[in-house]
Amino acid sequence: MEKNEFRVVIKHLHMKGLTLKEIKAELDNVHSISRPAFATLYNWVNEFKRGCTSICDAPRLGRPIETASPEIINKIHDIVLIDRQVKVCELVEITGISRGTLISIFHEQLYEKTIGKMDAAETWIHYFTPETKEQSKQRRPSPGESAPKKAKTVKSAGKVMVSFWNARGIIHIDYLSSKQTINSDYYAALLDRFNVLKKKHPHLVKKMLFYQDNAWVHTCPALVAKFNEFRYELLPHPVYSPDLALCYFLFPNLKKWFGGKRFITKEQLIAET
Repeated sequence: MEKNEFRVVIKHLHMKGLTLKEIKAELDNVHSISRPAFATLYNWVNEFKRGCTSICDAPRLGRPIETASPEIINKIHDIVLIDRQVKVCELVEITGISRGTLISIFHEQLYEKTIGKMDAAETWIHYFTPETKEQSKQRRPSPGESAPKKAKTVKSAGKVMVSFWNARGIIHIDYLSSKQTINSDYYAALLDRFNVLKKKHPHLVKKMLFYQDNAWVHTCPALVAKFNEFRYELLPHPVYSPDLALCYFLFPNLKKWFGGKRFITKEQLIAET
């Protein structure tokens, strides 16, 4: 179907009293591949609500708009919240602003407004962590000179589990007590503490999108109920996907920081962290 033909169908379904989601479902049943994007549906339904009867594009003269009004910014915000897979080119077509202006709006005005993203992950830290191979590199021996022998080093038995909650950096660190394990009750209590803590951070008091791995302790029914209670949304992703490894930039640097250092007490370890 042509673009204008889709608009006729959208107008007909809107006049029948169908909602935006119901119109999308109707089109998905028949034209799941060729139907317009959700952002386009959103735009045309709103045009019909405002009393527009034409099914043709209004003529546009000159260059795209280089500045955006609060109405356009709020419109972009609403579309993104409804359809997170909307394309930049679709938003450019809907709003009439330039691509560069749209990107600036996302980075400068909607980055913090759209959603609060939070990562959660755990790692072991040891009372003694050997240096990495890169840290312990030695100069290559000269011809005829034997290489110095290196003693084998191993991680210490004493260790403390650290949980990182990070957005804009580290928000909360929790140290697992001796003889404890991270189970559903422990993790639920962490969420309770975090929910209180986030009220002290204005940039966190908004819709929260939680990003964590698929370990059972993170996804069991008790934890799902806790996330629903606080209205946190879990970001779905493939199980054990290497492209979505949490804190890949954080934990290796942490291990490097501890490399070669030895601690006697838990307090020393916490202070260094």
